[in-house]
Amino acid sequence: MESIRQFIVLSNSRQRAGRTTSALLALALTLFTAATANAGVDEIRELPDGAMLGKDNWQIAEGLLPPEILTLYKKGEYQNPVRKIDHLKGKPYDSRLVEISKKNEGRFTINKEGTVVDIKTGERPSVITGWPFPTIDAKDPQAGAKALWNSIYTLFWAGSFHTNTPINWVDRDQGILRRIETEINFKYYDGQVPEFQKEIENPDNFLSKTLALVREPADLNGIVSLNWRYREGDKNDQAWAYVPALRRIRPINPANRADGFMGSDISQDDGPYFDGKPEDFEFKLVGEGFSLGSYDGPGLDKPSFPKEIKPGEEVSDMIPDAEHGWHFDYPEMPLIASQEKDWKTGEGLIAWAPIQMALVLRPVWIVEAKPKNPYYIFGKQIMYFDKESFRGYWKQKYDWKGNALANWQLPESLIYEVDGPPGHVRVGGGGAVAVMNNFKQDRATLTGLPVAPTDWYVNIPDEIYQTSRVLRSGK
Repeated sequence: MESIRQFIVLSNSRQRAGRTTSALLALALTLFTAATANAGVDEIRELPDGAMLGKDNWQIAEGLLPPEILTLYKKGEYQNPVRKIDHLKGKPYDSRLVEISKKNEGRFTINKEGTVVDIKTGERPSVITGWPFPTIDAKDPQAGAKALWNSIYTLFWAGSFHTNTPINWVDRDQGILRRIETEINFKYYDGQVPEFQKEIENPDNFLSKTLALVREPADLNGIVSLNWRYREGDKNDQAWAYVPALRRIRPINPANRADGFMGSDISQDDGPYFDGKPEDFEFKLVGEGFSLGSYDGPGLDKPSFPKEIKPGEEVSDMIPDAEHGWHFDYPEMPLIASQEKDWKTGEGLIAWAPIQMALVLRPVWIVEAKPKNPYYIFGKQIMYFDKESFRGYWKQKYDWKGNALANWQLPESLIYEVDGPPGHVRVGGGGAVAVMNNFKQDRATLTGLPVAPTDWYVNIPDEIYQTSRVLRSGK
């Protein structure tokens, strides 16, 4: 550490004398940050399981959290336990996914458009099972894009799903101001576990479809959003919206997916973590190391195991007779500070501080995403992908001048083996609230408040994604 400080001092003196460059200083600061983070890793590892990170010891997390998030701990506005998971039965990665992905070693590359293609044919195969890039070399110029694509196929592997997602607007002083209930159906046509992938028919070459319906409050009930994404990297998404007041379905520009959904700070391009079209961005690996990833705290000690969905069982009015899947129910509990009886504005934790979240030290790839469209809302996004699971933890958003605007914080859960396909599932405990911190407006938007029942690995009918069906689904 002392040698690095001396290097910085020397660099500054040379700059004043006009005999150095900004690149030299950048190198010094990078080395200093890396050394600080490595020191923090050792201190974090020495903490007893469950020790709190807060205003009295926030320094040990320097370099392990996005700076603006670390500031919340420094101010005492966030406080969460640091947990160790090596002794638990659940794992942070899916061992079956790891094994199947090994078969993809050396099979794929990324073309100039940013699409995953077969290295021999230069074409995108009809199906990719597992991670396209099971091994990533940090020196590879495509390392960032490969980490992103692995993250996408991790999501596909988790299967199509149905859930009711509440979106909550939270104010620093008043707590929850507003809430809407949305029903969401995600269908993935690629990357699912072999037992479910073989059931999928895909003559139109889709990659995914998303249908979101607003259920509550009454004045918004019936608003519908529909999105189709194709496997071809050069083919734009198609998107539609239905607004009851207009009584018609209208095409919308998919480039607006970065706009806040229903006026919130969460966009369609956020989704489960990063849901932008990969070919619309340039990805770059900007770092690797460790981060304190957020986890569903109750799920570490008291996981809520799912119930298998039997053939012919009704999932929802849109999925009346599912053939398979797993249904997850979670206990309800206070999830943010302002839900506690003794919470007071301006004292201690901020209103939206997630109180059931645990911090777990995890190895990560740090990837920068820059949009190719100069009119995209955000100038860049920084993402933290787990090296073993490729799940995302924090996503930092910046404007085009490099100012931090917001952070998308998604809690993870451990993976347990189940008796039957898909073999392994992520099991939480009801503490998995997701937080979009809006730094500029000093507010937050949260999903999973409360954590809603969810149906994973469900075979969702294609018919519900037709524009004619949207008219029927609306008010």
